[in-house]
Amino acid sequence: GGGRGIVRVDVSADDGKSWITADLKKLNQKEGQEWAWTLWEADVPIPNKDSFQICSRAIDTSYNVQPGETGPLWNLRGILNNSWHRVNLKVDREE
Repeated sequence: GGGRGIVRVDVSADDGKSWITADLKKLNQKEGQEWAWTLWEADVPIPNKDSFQICSRAIDTSYNVQPGETGPLWNLRGILNNSWHRVNLKVDREE
């Protein structure tokens, strides 16, 4: 928020027990006016499970870190929720 840019994105495949730092693909924006999305990519080891959840968190130039849970942020309209982004994945293993 506040035009602060992203300095780091961490990615986890074990619910935040361990993190991998992603490579940022930043746009050239003026400091304090960084309103665009920050793209990133990371190589994450796939757990030996049929399904798992991958999550990511961002850290901004003031070193604010996204919270892990939505509980304290929850509101009826669903606005201002900036908790970790989570995606459930199913592994299709070829035999």
